[in-house]
Amino acid sequence: MSAATDRLNDILVELPKYKSQWETNVANPYVRAYDLAIDNYQKTTKAQEARDRMLAELFVFSASVLTGSIMMAAFATTSVRVLAGRTALRVICNNNLNRTFDLMHAAATSKPVMFALGGVLDEAKKLANKQVTSAAEKLTSSAPIASAPTALNFMTRIADFIDTNHICVHDFVRGVQQDNSISEANKSRLADLVGKTPFCNPPESRRVDENRLSQKMELLFYMSAVLDSDKLVTYVPATGGTVGGMGRDIEYSKNAIPQLPSASDYPKATSPRFIGRPLQPFEPGQRVEYDNIGSVVRDRINTLSRLTGNSSFYPEQNFAEKLLIDPTGSAQLAKAEQIINRLSTEARPKQLTDVRMI
Repeated sequence: MSAATDRLNDILVELPKYKSQWETNVANPYVRAYDLAIDNYQKTTKAQEARDRMLAELFVFSASVLTGSIMMAAFATTSVRVLAGRTALRVICNNNLNRTFDLMHAAATSKPVMFALGGVLDEAKKLANKQVTSAAEKLTSSAPIASAPTALNFMTRIADFIDTNHICVHDFVRGVQQDNSISEANKSRLADLVGKTPFCNPPESRRVDENRLSQKMELLFYMSAVLDSDKLVTYVPATGGTVGGMGRDIEYSKNAIPQLPSASDYPKATSPRFIGRPLQPFEPGQRVEYDNIGSVVRDRINTLSRLTGNSSFYPEQNFAEKLLIDPTGSAQLAKAEQIINRLSTEARPKQLTDVRMI
């Protein structure tokens, strides 16, 4: 048996250990952190009787922002379709994911392939393109996935993702090993390359502080809710009223705002303009209004903000103010976006084999 074949055999023997290390040291702790975060989030929002949330989105949201590793970033990429219909989250997730892959110079069209084969791709395609293509096909599936906001759902989905990548690397190595058209020298070179892939470089010990990661996830959930709280209201003064007078405005529409607060085209308030027409004396103006987040949720946000290294998110209020005044406004929306971006930057891996779990 040739030296190249022996080296490829050694890789095959090690693959199950690598799979177990990814599961034990990254995937399972990440899911447990999510389970705790979603439990605390649901308890708080239930106590507050807050608005309904599509909770199945929130795991993908946190995986998109708190990537921590190429594995979580690649998983989030395959799952980002869960976010369809939520513009702000989709923009944030796609931006953060793109930054993650750009930072690691991982430009593959298929992001899951970057976790399985990583740096092998460019050179391996020159030496064994047929085997790369055949192995990568294992990572694609058109079968729909049953999504639910439970830890069990995400645990099994991540387990499937790791298993599929395990199969991909295994089939690539086995294919190279059995391909007589590849020279012994090139097989040895491919063995070197496989040893540098992300899948074959799992963390050897636990990297996840589950309680701290859970706090950051839960804070992200609330930051998402804050970003979703703004509405664009189109209105005119009540008939016979004046702008800024005591009459109740007539609202024509109230719509969610898809732009992030940092966007140059974020809507600006405009006052109704008097045009003097008999049936329509004013041209409509617009203003931004905010859903009431609620005092229980605001208190929890402040607590988490302090626990994760930020100052209080909301200004201090006395008991009466908490009940009567929701201070959520443009400053809080801007701050929410900044917190999301900061957490993302802190967690983003710098290279394909980097694991920066909290």
